[in-house]
Amino acid sequence: MEDKISIILPIFNVGDHLRGGIDSLINQTIGNENLEIIMVNDCSTDGSDKIIDEYAQKYDCCIAIHHEKNSGAAYTPRNTGIDACTGDYIMFLDPDDRYVPDCCETLYNAVTENNAQMAFARFRRIFEYGGYVQKCYSPYEDDLEHAYPDETFETANFLNVSDFVWDTFLERMVYGKEVKGTYSRNGPIDTIIIDNIEEEPDLLKMAPSVWSKIFRRDLIMDNNIRFQPFISGDDLAFTLEAFLNSKGIVYLNNYMCYDYYIRDLPDDKSITNNVNVRLLDELMESYIYCSRKTKEFSKNIQNISVNPHLLHWMNTWRTSPFTKAENRLLLKKVNKLKKIHQTDMKTKMLMSSMTTAIESSIYTSKA
Repeated sequence: MEDKISIILPIFNVGDHLRGGIDSLINQTIGNENLEIIMVNDCSTDGSDKIIDEYAQKYDCCIAIHHEKNSGAAYTPRNTGIDACTGDYIMFLDPDDRYVPDCCETLYNAVTENNAQMAFARFRRIFEYGGYVQKCYSPYEDDLEHAYPDETFETANFLNVSDFVWDTFLERMVYGKEVKGTYSRNGPIDTIIIDNIEEEPDLLKMAPSVWSKIFRRDLIMDNNIRFQPFISGDDLAFTLEAFLNSKGIVYLNNYMCYDYYIRDLPDDKSITNNVNVRLLDELMESYIYCSRKTKEFSKNIQNISVNPHLLHWMNTWRTSPFTKAENRLLLKKVNKLKKIHQTDMKTKMLMSSMTTAIESSIYTSKA
């Protein structure tokens, strides 16, 4: 193999999970001699810095970079890794998760054999303490029961309703009707291969997970794609820009490349699991950024890239307590998006319902 794959890990106080994440890279079937593992420490205080130095000394493929000042979010160490990497392809790993053993090999083969600029696959949400596994959402019918005969997957949905209610009533409301694309919806789809995202806009309905994807270096560097300064939503903006600019996209609908662990104990949560006004504020800024990026694309692209995320934002807002002052701040951001994101009647109704709900909360709030 002549190519090298750079894998970037943003690291801050990952604790006991860090070694497992790095080991899942060291033991990839493609061979770690073909990898450049860039571990960027964002001023950890729990010994994570010493762990990555240990791996850097032990393995030629591992590179440890230490920030002098903590940035407070993953976007800065990810950008540091992009600027430092030398690989022909770029991937990302959140170090408390895991790649499956053949992840790099499978995604590399998919992107190179089809002369594409990016390839991606499904991922599993593993609720470590809850003891169950979800398959990530896909707008396409799959055949996972045959691809993974020993696995039982629950349907993923952010409203936490039953599979029956979600599949029968709510999924279409959240993600919208199927958009006609290149591929038929008459049965399970294994692989989608397209030249650009306009050929299959429904791909944008999937979770914008940077760590389930491989990017050709020129896609990222030639288009100057970097993570935007949002504590949440930076991955959405990055992934969307990659989709919009990519000349050649491959999607593997029946392959799970990544294990995303949901640490659901109160003392084991990431920053994005601790909902506060800054998180929702910057998430809305990400939607505003994405809406501006899609301005020259079709209405399908404009709607699909933002609308489902708005419903997720509203559900998060609805289940979180905010003061009157905080709601006024959030309303200001929603109105900012509303001015630029009104492409059809459904979108206008969605944005109006958001502002009405927040205004009502402000009116009835005592604090």
